[in-house]
Amino acid sequence: MMKRICIYIVMVAMLSPLGACNKWLDVLPENEQVSDLYWKDKEEVEAVLGAAYVRLQETLQTQLIWGEARGNGLALGGILTETTMDIYRMKQFDLIPSNTFVQWNKFYQIINLANMVIKYAPDVVAKDPSFSEPIMRSFLSEAYFLRALSYFYLVRNFRDVPLITEPYMNDEHTFEVAKSPEVAIFQQIIADLEIAIPSSKETWPTLWETKGRTTKWAIYALLADVYLWTEQYDQAIAACDQVLQSGWIGLLEGMVNNKNRWFTIFSEGNSNESVFEIQFDFTKNQTNDMMQWFGTSYNWVISSLLVAQFELSPEDIRGQGATYNIGDFKLWKYLGAEANTGIPRTNSDQNWILYRMADIYLMKAEALVMKGQAYYGEALDLVNRIRQRAGISAPLGGGSTELEMLHIIITEKALEFVGEGKRWYDILRVAKRNQYAYKEYLITQVLSSAPGGSAPVIRSKLLNENSHYLPIHIDELQANRLLEQNPYYNNLN
Repeated sequence: MMKRICIYIVMVAMLSPLGACNKWLDVLPENEQVSDLYWKDKEEVEAVLGAAYVRLQETLQTQLIWGEARGNGLALGGILTETTMDIYRMKQFDLIPSNTFVQWNKFYQIINLANMVIKYAPDVVAKDPSFSEPIMRSFLSEAYFLRALSYFYLVRNFRDVPLITEPYMNDEHTFEVAKSPEVAIFQQIIADLEIAIPSSKETWPTLWETKGRTTKWAIYALLADVYLWTEQYDQAIAACDQVLQSGWIGLLEGMVNNKNRWFTIFSEGNSNESVFEIQFDFTKNQTNDMMQWFGTSYNWVISSLLVAQFELSPEDIRGQGATYNIGDFKLWKYLGAEANTGIPRTNSDQNWILYRMADIYLMKAEALVMKGQAYYGEALDLVNRIRQRAGISAPLGGGSTELEMLHIIITEKALEFVGEGKRWYDILRVAKRNQYAYKEYLITQVLSSAPGGSAPVIRSKLLNENSHYLPIHIDELQANRLLEQNPYYNNLN
């Protein structure tokens, strides 16, 4: 992939057109420079940007597996197959560089497309009178966001990765780049998001664009998340406050005793509390495989750990009949048309939610905890606000230590975001804090849903911090001679 990293723009149906009509990207001959043929008008810039969003759609399974397989929120259901065996190995921390699900190529394709827009879009302003400077800068804002989002997935899963900020346009020469350290990747992510903010839009003309294209609020949500990872808590709080005070987004109200109200976040999508969603629409031939992953193939079910946690608060409208089915423990939030009815979805075109307002509340709560005991009460208020809208009337009592408070927040996130690709990241982020002060917390959480016989082996692996990251796929190592395997996997095949 690093040698052939989306070298030419592949023919892609613009299934989620950014403009007024559907647009196809022409096939460019291999070894021919994109820059010689494209970048003449606004529509061509928009087409390349649109291709990056299409690539983002294609990362959905990777996002799910990277964010959930190593956590304790989901379990594998049904009989193991050749496909699910690699997921099972990931859950067991039995990873080797040939595992199907450690490939990063789609994210680097997004990065390359974003790099193209960032480099060449400014030149088009002089060529196309309809492509004004403000429109161009708005497109750049989207490209910077998509690049930052892609690197955020890469750095959380591989730690040190190649940092590429120039487009790769030609296949006549090799393209080999060594890894950059984690700190440099995070610095680039923050720099991209800060550049993106001034020219970003607060809303777009249509609802799907406002929720499915980059907005100022999506940028601030991602920025808050990044600041939590880099332990910059005042900045995380400030970014959360930008979204909380936006006036455009808010928690859905009227949820008490109304599972269907909460369920519309998923069954309809693009709700008022949504910040950013990857869009799918059956009427435009945009579908995904979520009904297969969570339904027919029985790949994923809710873990017994979270079922037990939901049962502690039977009034929680997010639990049985909404998030999951009691009989087979499948995730009804992705399979059902309505809560508590057994009526399934007709089509597998659910949006994939990256950020919604509940994220913002709970990210701010986490940052407040890290500022010290004086802020524990304010943090707990935010957690209880999420619980109240879920129909839980009794407020939580606070913890007396930093880890106890973090556990309260991370547990609430586990219930709120089942199967939304967040669980492993939450556990890992807490563990890494203050130079891995809470590594034992990560081990305890992972083992809480591990089969008893495998627990000692998994524990011994997790004691090595390098095991918390994925191996670089063998194909990448063969294509890029400057790449070095992540240390834990040096002697594995």
